Amino acid sequence: MYPTLLHAAVGRGKRKALAKKAEAANAAAGPLIKSESVVECWDIQQESFSTVLTSRAKQLYNARHPLVPEKSKRNQLNIIFPLCSDHLITLLQYNALRALIVNRNLISDILAIPLDCEEEIVHVVPYPTDPGLLPVTLLPTIIQQTVLHSDWIDMFPCPEARDNLILATGTFDEDDLWADCVGGLYEGFPDDEMERRGMIAWSPPWDISGWEMSEGFVRKWGWLFNGLPGPLEATNRWRMERGEKPFAQDDYQPSLDA
Repeated sequence: MYPTLLHAAVGRGKRKALAKKAEAANAAAGPLIKSESVVECWDIQQESFSTVLTSRAKQLYNARHPLVPEKSKRNQLNIIFPLCSDHLITLLQYNALRALIVNRNLISDILAIPLDCEEEIVHVVPYPTDPGLLPVTLLPTIIQQTVLHSDWIDMFPCPEARDNLILATGTFDEDDLWADCVGGLYEGFPDDEMERRGMIAWSPPWDISGWEMSEGFVRKWGWLFNGLPGPLEATNRWRMERGEKPFAQDDYQPSLDA
């Protein structure tokens, strides 16, 4: 799995600092006191790594429970999960959700609905009076301006892909697509479903060059972007940086019936 570059950089520094503190504490305590191991966690409020005693982590962590429940509980902990291998997929989904929220905020001025609206909206999007205030990749296409569509499509950072999604409406399960990208945050996925199946948000969130399709996403949803060079080129650039084999257009499924 691939935590974001920012998370990785912060994590390396904090892990070194924590290791030094632990060594100093152990030395001061002497050989008679056995220190308890700790588990790395992610602190939502501080947006940084933290640690929890292993005994405490076992009380907090359940891979089958959602990390971002629909309704927040009173006195809910800021530390949302141990960063064990089972939940790295959910960290990816958390990053993807944050990236989409950035895009949602960027286009908020041209939308007639409040940012905190919980209902799904079907609408057309007006062209902004000052297009220079938006990244070019988020400017509404002619199809967005003229064809009714679900508002979540407007957050996707590729104009041609947004058009494909709008034109394909009714031929695929939108909830299934959304669940593959960020659903584990809300519904909770069992351990055996923790696999690469969504999109990975790197940077910038408003341009497709900052996103990567996972192998599972390409197999299941790649047909939506078949023929579009942008998503495939961006994905292959990230894969080749890690020394992985790039995808080809043939890896896309041509349709839902394939």
